[in-house]
Amino acid sequence: MWKLIIADDERVIRETIYHLIDWESLGIEVVGLCKDGIEAYNMILDKSPDIVMTDIRMPGLSGLELVREIVQTDRQIQFLILSGYEEFEYAREAMKWGVKHYLLKPCNEEKLVESILEACEDCRKAKARAELEKQQNAMQNVIHQDAMYHLIMDGITVREEQEEGTSEESLSAFQKAEEQMELYGQYLDLGKHTCYLVYLYFLEQTELEHVLEQLEQYGKETGKDLLFYGLYVKNTLLLFCHELPDEAVLRNCLGQSASMVEIETERHESLPELLKTVLFKVRRYDVLYAIHNFKPIAILNNQNSIRYLQKIYTELEGNDPAENERCVEELTTMVRGASRRDFLQMLGNSICTHMAKIGAYSMQEEAAFLRTANEEKETEMLRTLILEMLSQAKKKLCREDQEYGILVERIMEYVKEHLADYDLTLKKIAESYLYMNVDYVSRKFHQITGKKFSQYLTEQRVERAKELFLKDPGNKVQYVAEQVGCGNNPQYFTQIFKKAEGMTPAKWAAQMSEK
Repeated sequence: MWKLIIADDERVIRETIYHLIDWESLGIEVVGLCKDGIEAYNMILDKSPDIVMTDIRMPGLSGLELVREIVQTDRQIQFLILSGYEEFEYAREAMKWGVKHYLLKPCNEEKLVESILEACEDCRKAKARAELEKQQNAMQNVIHQDAMYHLIMDGITVREEQEEGTSEESLSAFQKAEEQMELYGQYLDLGKHTCYLVYLYFLEQTELEHVLEQLEQYGKETGKDLLFYGLYVKNTLLLFCHELPDEAVLRNCLGQSASMVEIETERHESLPELLKTVLFKVRRYDVLYAIHNFKPIAILNNQNSIRYLQKIYTELEGNDPAENERCVEELTTMVRGASRRDFLQMLGNSICTHMAKIGAYSMQEEAAFLRTANEEKETEMLRTLILEMLSQAKKKLCREDQEYGILVERIMEYVKEHLADYDLTLKKIAESYLYMNVDYVSRKFHQITGKKFSQYLTEQRVERAKELFLKDPGNKVQYVAEQVGCGNNPQYFTQIFKKAEGMTPAKWAAQMSEK
């Protein structure tokens, strides 16, 4: 069923509309009646409706302001504007924000139902488009990652099947790589463009993550897709780039390592040609790291081990406590049995990355582990670190209530890190970060915290604002509003702050400065 919210400051109107129509026969559930724009805004954050029927004039936030705020974060919601003749210019402004449905007061039941059904159809089309785009993007990302992974892995591990040192071995490796490239070429368009291979020699592994962070930051600041993909092997970083990066930029990203690192570049006509060069050079190594999303991901040069790990990881994603315990024990046995330090380090990094992915290990814990593990030189100390990490993960994975506890922790962590985002909504977190149904996430959040998400978000914004005012009472209200995600609507920020503290932000800051 479609979910609908009715917002009108006149009680008679909103209740008349609610009781006038047989909503169930239209396939619609009315999830809320709101007396003003602020209440409607918060309810939209909590309920994630498909349709919002709103008056153009309301206290707190007007219908036009409500449309503007919500459309910037969720363009799938369909708005139906209720307005008098004298407010037509306001309605016209709303239409600039994509509002298609507009009704003049008073309107009869037939006209109202007609407009609602049109909004439902637009909802269906919008969701279909969004779902198609989501599936296409997801497929693109998955195929991209899988393609590159298999291209590299096939080239590395083919020696297990061929007699080492023969020309047939090399030929077979790259025939396989090219076959894979042809298979994914229809999606990726990888083999039609010039590529550059950049070697950064003598880059210590302890500096690798810092350098990758700097490269990522440079890309964000300049809007350039600097890094396409890459590998790190034996103190050498190999970057696969569409465009040749400026050497001065690279050395700036290297920081303290700049004076030690040597840089060389090669031009290749296509990615398969580039991979031929790379795989010839790295196939002899047992341990290497793929650079994905500016993070080093360990690659095991052993196909059987890879398949076994992937099987365990897939089973862990089932969220069955008993099954999770068995999987952790299998990983523990694998860690105890590893004799080589390089294999053990790679195994630990792989396990840690996946544990963080499924919520059994926080991002902070993941970063701390990877940093410590990569610096540890003693094999047995490294083994102890990995076993401790597995023990901590097991406590979360094997609790009956782990699913819900981890879920709320991840939501709160995301809110803390993205509080300044004006488009922070539970729907965005659920669909784009958790990849879960927003209604389910909303229920579990309320069940565990005793609060609606909108209430928790408002509290966090007010608390962060108070921290900023205490740190510097001279901070402007506009600046603080921006830092807490209300920069596009400082009026709304003032209203929620006053409601929470009983006074305006400016007055509160002034009082604190006098103490």
